[in-house]
Amino acid sequence: MSKARVGLIIDNKSQSWSIFDLIEKSLKSNDYEISCLIIQESHFVKRKNIVKSINEFCFKVIAFFERIFVKRFINTNEFFKKHPINSFDLKKISVKPIVSKSGFVHKFSTEDINKIKKENLDILVRGGSGILRGEILNICKKGIISFHHGDNDVNRGSPPGFWEVYKREKSTGFVIQILNEELDGGDVIFKGNIPTSYFYTLNMIKLYKKANVFMHLLLEDIFKKNNVKVFSKKPYDKPLYLIPSIGDQLIYLFKTFKYLLKKLFNKILGRKLKWNVAYQYSNDWRDISIRKSKIIKNPPNSFIADPFLFRRNQKDYCFVEEYDFSLKKGHISVYEFNDEREKYIGKVIDENFHLSYPNVFEDNGQIYMIPESSAAKEVRLYRCLDFPLKWKLEKVLINNISAVDSNIFKLNNKWWILTNIDTSNSGEHCSELHAFYSENLISNNWTSHPKNPLIFDSQIARNAGIIFDNDNIFRSFQIQGWDKYGEGVGVSKIIKLDEHDYKEKIEFKLSSDSFKDATGTHTYNFKNGIMVTDFVSLK
Repeated sequence: MSKARVGLIIDNKSQSWSIFDLIEKSLKSNDYEISCLIIQESHFVKRKNIVKSINEFCFKVIAFFERIFVKRFINTNEFFKKHPINSFDLKKISVKPIVSKSGFVHKFSTEDINKIKKENLDILVRGGSGILRGEILNICKKGIISFHHGDNDVNRGSPPGFWEVYKREKSTGFVIQILNEELDGGDVIFKGNIPTSYFYTLNMIKLYKKANVFMHLLLEDIFKKNNVKVFSKKPYDKPLYLIPSIGDQLIYLFKTFKYLLKKLFNKILGRKLKWNVAYQYSNDWRDISIRKSKIIKNPPNSFIADPFLFRRNQKDYCFVEEYDFSLKKGHISVYEFNDEREKYIGKVIDENFHLSYPNVFEDNGQIYMIPESSAAKEVRLYRCLDFPLKWKLEKVLINNISAVDSNIFKLNNKWWILTNIDTSNSGEHCSELHAFYSENLISNNWTSHPKNPLIFDSQIARNAGIIFDNDNIFRSFQIQGWDKYGEGVGVSKIIKLDEHDYKEKIEFKLSSDSFKDATGTHTYNFKNGIMVTDFVSLK
């Protein structure tokens, strides 16, 4: 079967990382190919007033210094590298857009339209400048699709990734839409939201990296499944965002420097984010006063988090991540609960990489655990040899995957893993919920759900535990704050899960306000009349 033909519209200049990366990804696709580059040859020089010119210049200065600063966190060499058009071994078609007086709208002559038609393309991808209007929108049977690096329900305009940081939004979104005559009014066929980083350039890089992955995957789905989901529309009641004014830039710099100084001050004083685990006996996990929970004292030079419960021989045990500050990694430990008193039993699983989220469960008389082991790029299954301290690696269920906080259970004669994956290799695990299923537990043949990611929203995607109540399954989830991992938790009831669909309904959300000086919480579990949670504070 021949591949679908895709045309990529670009400007006549060296290309950014996002264009280069999309072309590189297309070379590995079995479903589509980028058949040609449609190069916009425009010599239009837009007149700018002095105020806009000053705004743009000052913003470029901010972006320049932020690029230097961001290198402390991630390797930016490839992202900011420019790629000459001649470096792409693809057919090139030159067109001359008819540019409106405003400089924003691009239309094309009949001659240029016919040039593109001759390529018999299935779809066009807008990767250049200009608001495209006119016949160009309709010459391919699948139309033209385009990024908008912002959630178009709340942010239309530019610069991508800036205004969310400026306004301290908890998440930053992107959409992929089919273009029509209305600016940002086309059908949205994909959308996602990631946690907002605390300064603009870092936020922009993470946004572009995440969006590029899903442009590639969406193109594959368009031609593999021959249909796509169209998201419902709602009125847009926000302004059209532009390059920030000098005043807004000064406010942004003040906020950012103030935040950086706060981070530096805490570091000088030796303050660290430390998690604690708390628990409470109750008959109903929905009807609990969190403030009455008992807090487990942290071990020396460590903290505990991610509590999971298990009952064995009428005794209740709580498995936790124990993070060692000196080793800068976590291992799995266990406590015993007895008459509202806890006792540290010991270390359970320790590897030369970080472990957390000790999801423990039983099947056919055997006790298993799937801890978070993303540092090994594996989803690992451990089996207990001598409860509760002796365990062995039983099977690597999924290999070559950056997955965290996996929930596992059996439903309708299939085993299911709900997990959070970083598809962009940017270290961002909080926005995507993926599902895998298998006929057998001890297997390395796990099928990816066709609707992955089931959820793409940093406010509800990341797992925070799992609760079984009679025949119902409830997924606890994390709520991410602005530059704050695990600001809150919530619980959703899984309404439907099969090989074709997934649906859940949010039951409630919780903050960390019940605990003194707490700034976040990211686990909520319940089993056999005990609720366990965790919270974080700066100490």
